Amino acid sequence: PDDAIYPGFDKQTEEDFAGNHIFTSNFKPIYEEEMKDLTEQVDFYEVFTDPMKAHMKRCLKEGGVNVCSAKPRIWHGQVTKNPRYLQVRPDVARPREKYLAELGTRLYRKIPSTDACVFPVAAVISGRRNNPPDVDINGVKIRPLCVFNPIHYQELPELFIDYVCSVTGKSPSTTGAGSEGALTKGPFNAINATADLNNALVSMILTGYGGFSSAAGYIGPDYKVDHDISL
Repeated sequence: PDDAIYPGFDKQTEEDFAGNHIFTSNFKPIYEEEMKDLTEQVDFYEVFTDPMKAHMKRCLKEGGVNVCSAKPRIWHGQVTKNPRYLQVRPDVARPREKYLAELGTRLYRKIPSTDACVFPVAAVISGRRNNPPDVDINGVKIRPLCVFNPIHYQELPELFIDYVCSVTGKSPSTTGAGSEGALTKGPFNAINATADLNNALVSMILTGYGGFSSAAGYIGPDYKVDHDISL
């Protein structure tokens, strides 16, 4: 939720943070005294959506440690660029909307209630993080890794070489295979890496999936894309 740092901008993230049982990574732990200061900053607090305002007020009453969607973790004196949280799937969080969508599809397709309502998937496209030239902490210039097409095709052996060595992420592509500077991926995927890769490979072979990936971040060193080009 990179845009959640701006109060009131990312409404979905603020609604999620205002709920219960949220799992976050790289957000600043906020104690009661600091939360009180935040609610008294009018130009900060009043811009939030109503759910986030209510969440912050509730934190003051309940005390303890909590989080605010616009307050990522501070690391080495700087705000982290990798705040993450585990979002509840929209169809689980809002079952009424899922039901109405399926019902509308049934009526349009004239599907009996006894038959399954199938939603075909036209494409599953991996997101490929492309990086422009950068300068690391030691002042050494890092060459760009953004040579891929907006929608790039690879045969499965070549694609899985990329998957295995994880060259598509910011940290792995700039600091080497297997590295993860942000420490944000592991907490969200408890599946063993070999099992995960095996499941992906077998499913692609069985379904005849084409190895397409979508450029995210940059296309070439100069053309920036906010998320990925497929959206």
